[in-house]
Amino acid sequence: MSKDICTCAPLRRLTRRITIIYDHHLQDSDLSITQYSLISRIGRKGPIANITLAQDMGMDRSTLSRALKPLMAAGWVETVDLPEEALLDKRSFALQLSRTGQAKLEEARPRWRRAQDEIDRRLGPKLAREFNDIIEDAYARLQEA
Repeated sequence: MSKDICTCAPLRRLTRRITIIYDHHLQDSDLSITQYSLISRIGRKGPIANITLAQDMGMDRSTLSRALKPLMAAGWVETVDLPEEALLDKRSFALQLSRTGQAKLEEARPRWRRAQDEIDRRLGPKLAREFNDIIEDAYARLQEA
């Protein structure tokens, strides 16, 4: 690859475009794609340690904390104590969806599905599958560094 080619700029341009599609479909749920991703992950894995969630989402703890604040203020995500043996450090705690958070996730899921279907349709099945494979492979390789 040429020394003059930047990987970041076109990747950010693409992620902004994809984010616009998800956010458009999720707007009636009053969620951004980042917020949907968080409640979806917490819903699947909760209760989940904040540190584990940050790692799963590819975020640092302070970014996760900022992203969680509006979800907690809305009453969709709540903290619970971790068992003593599961504590990763003094600042670790678990997160889970509240009943209203579970309802919010169920309300938003069909909207997320429509966004995902639009992206898959626009990319086409072959490119969509290859694209996801490349993303997962690249992320794994960069995690090794």
